[in-house]
Amino acid sequence: MLGKMTLPVHQSRPRLMRRRTPPTLPVTARSISLFRLGEACNNHCPMCSNSGRPEAWLTPQDELLKRVDWLAAQGMKRVVVTGGEPTSHPAFWSVVKRLGERGLVWDINSNGRTFAQIGFADRAVDEGLQRAIISLHSHIPEVSQEISGVTAKGHGEIIAGIDALVGAGVPVMLNLVLTTLNHRHLRDYLNWTVARWGHEIELKVCFPTTVGRGGGWPGIELRYADVQDEVRAFVEDCEAINLTWHLESFPPCAIDDPRARNMSRSGFGETHYLDDLTGDRLYPIAHIEAELGCYAETCRTCQAFGTCPGVSEAYARRWGTEEFKPFR
Repeated sequence: MLGKMTLPVHQSRPRLMRRRTPPTLPVTARSISLFRLGEACNNHCPMCSNSGRPEAWLTPQDELLKRVDWLAAQGMKRVVVTGGEPTSHPAFWSVVKRLGERGLVWDINSNGRTFAQIGFADRAVDEGLQRAIISLHSHIPEVSQEISGVTAKGHGEIIAGIDALVGAGVPVMLNLVLTTLNHRHLRDYLNWTVARWGHEIELKVCFPTTVGRGGGWPGIELRYADVQDEVRAFVEDCEAINLTWHLESFPPCAIDDPRARNMSRSGFGETHYLDDLTGDRLYPIAHIEAELGCYAETCRTCQAFGTCPGVSEAYARRWGTEEFKPFR
């Protein structure tokens, strides 16, 4: 379905600036940590943003339990369990049980497939699951299969997993990463998801990142200008039916709306990232995102600068920054 493309590289080197943020952040009662169980996954997404480091593939159970205890000792009260695919880790149930024992509330960022297993969603709720972000990149089976690297059975499991979570009363946010294969289907995607799961479900649309081992996949060779009209229409459609929507990695000017707000790269307002190799250091999510994002010099005068996530340096170096126009 998707062939290789050759795209021009921006020739000039734009002058860029970064947002300065503190490299440390105290843990408070409102802090939320991203907690990765490893990069092991039962999907094979060609755009995978994981590092691909062998040492990050599957963190041993004893180490994960130790990390739960360490987070509790730091005063952390909530985590978002993620991977890879966290439910595919053989220690998944042991980890979430320990979270409950140490008084930590947990959410999950998942591809949803394991939740299709009978009783899995109900057991997760019994073990304390509060919220779920599930990646569903298209309602069209063939498109979903190519973007997520799954078979028709795998796509069916994603849908069935979401069904099970919704049926178990778990608030669900669907995560869609834009690609060349799905960005023209946003309106149909919205209508399809609402018809199946109603207005309680939330939707998040993300601009793709080229950080990670799947960063060279041709399917994420997009410019903001390529998707501006579809994303703007998506926002308008969601507001028209009072459906909660979110954006990720979208400068407000990319959809011509200074009020546009972006969630973090993870999605549930995580404040900290637990080092997934050492397990004994917390990094501020805001600092990580500031290091990854950059701005054109003209952005300094924009009225939306305070809430703008910027763009990745790789994007700015490839495409330039001329398309980003400050709001006055």
